Amino acid sequence: MKPSLLTILALVCGLLAQTEAQTTAWKPVWKPDSTSEFEVGTQIRAWTIKDEGMTTILDNMQSMAGVNNLYMVVVMHQEHRPFQAPEFPHNPVRDVWNAEDSRVTFFPDMKRYGKIKPLLSDHKWIRDTDWLQLMVDSARARGLRVGAEVSHFPIPKELVRANPDWQQKKINGESWSEVRFCPNHPDTCEYVIALFGDIAANYDVDYIQTCQYLFNDKDIDEGGTCFCRYCIVEARRTGFDLEAAIPVLKKNKDAQPERDKWLAFRRDSTTRLYGQISEKIKQENPKCHLRLNDVFPWSGEDTMSFGLDIGAVAPYLGSVVNQDHQEQRGRTNETFDLRKNWLKTNRNLIGPDKPLICGIAPRMNAFPELVRAGIRVALEHPAKVNGLALKHYDGASFSLMRAFKQGMTEAGVQGLPPTIGKEVEEMKLDNYARFKEELVEEWGVETNGTGKATYTFSEPSGIYDIRITYFDEEDGRSQITLLIAGQERALFKLAEDTDCWRWRIFENIQVNKGDEIALVGKADRKEQAKLDYIEFIRHAD
Repeated sequence: MKPSLLTILALVCGLLAQTEAQTTAWKPVWKPDSTSEFEVGTQIRAWTIKDEGMTTILDNMQSMAGVNNLYMVVVMHQEHRPFQAPEFPHNPVRDVWNAEDSRVTFFPDMKRYGKIKPLLSDHKWIRDTDWLQLMVDSARARGLRVGAEVSHFPIPKELVRANPDWQQKKINGESWSEVRFCPNHPDTCEYVIALFGDIAANYDVDYIQTCQYLFNDKDIDEGGTCFCRYCIVEARRTGFDLEAAIPVLKKNKDAQPERDKWLAFRRDSTTRLYGQISEKIKQENPKCHLRLNDVFPWSGEDTMSFGLDIGAVAPYLGSVVNQDHQEQRGRTNETFDLRKNWLKTNRNLIGPDKPLICGIAPRMNAFPELVRAGIRVALEHPAKVNGLALKHYDGASFSLMRAFKQGMTEAGVQGLPPTIGKEVEEMKLDNYARFKEELVEEWGVETNGTGKATYTFSEPSGIYDIRITYFDEEDGRSQITLLIAGQERALFKLAEDTDCWRWRIFENIQVNKGDEIALVGKADRKEQAKLDYIEFIRHAD
């Protein structure tokens, strides 16, 4: 459960300042510069900004995970978040969120659009703030590269359902049940191009990312699309008589050359729209490019699946991300053959020079060793990966974000500030028990009474800021005390009642090599004293 209504209102009131860019960082962060081209990216959405705040989000992303590139999903299809997980691991306001039907979370320039207009959110707090601008301003102030993402359903399904003429048609003339829009309809094509152009023209983004798989992967007799009148007209323009091919394919889906010509037409329709989108982006913002978020590992080899041929659209792309989610399935590192083949295929299709980013999924069933192993597989691959994408921040626990950064360091990524600290479960424990928080894949220690965790500090002596990560439940006011060499240096109560993982920073503390570090937790009522990690951020000499 999450906090009471009054608690939520208090939190929301405290976050009203999120409508202005938040930029101040209290710790060393990794910023891209002319000598650091390796990308470490992740994504964000409007509700995460509102609930956590940009300052906290960027602190987490940069210090824990080494992120130097952030993009916002500004048109999101309907989906339960966090994806295939019961609750967010570090959201202090809500357990879950159900994304709306392709509503925009930026301020669109309505004059750019034709018959189809962007739909704003039904939630007043979303539609009253330009969340993309807020993210761009905050991230740019930290030196990060930024982007935006348009989902694979850029037009709300409710609009497509209400306008059958926009819908893809099966070979028998019926609308396809998935409610896909036809990319050869002049109104839908105009809208999608305008959407990308709007973002490129009005926001300082380096790229606009998309996973536009315009068609399904069904065969002709299973509803494979599209055979609508607009496709017939477009096909005729290209020299293919689709109208004459329809009765032939009804009788025999494998009839040649009709089948291959129809599949090639689907591929060319996708390629054409990608080209038009790319040209519009460049026209509006020459510094911005179109990025493909490649969702399916087979799409590159089977150029007819979904009508997307990565080799064909590659000339219109500035970069490609493999949305690889192997870690979240809890698979061991022997199963990374898919990743290896996927990277090899896409590198061959896009050429040696175009940036190729590999997705890593530190969420759900992932665990630290698997995350680090997955990063090694990606960075040691001969495809020469140009960056990594953390998939995705809202579902990644703090432990897995730290493992993400550690995996990069172990694999030789340069420029990352080291993480100095200790997992509390690895310390000497007195009346503290190790546990795993199954709901959010987090590890830590807990006590029902008074517990103590200790270890000897082995880093150089100096002034440090100390971050303590803990779990704040709703049923009490547990207490945490930090002792260094027997002296109390910090004391706080777990009184936020957020029912999620949180952290606090204690600044300017002298710590000497050989000091005993002790964390004493005292439970209160039904709330256990739960701890995860203690981190030391050293001040520059």
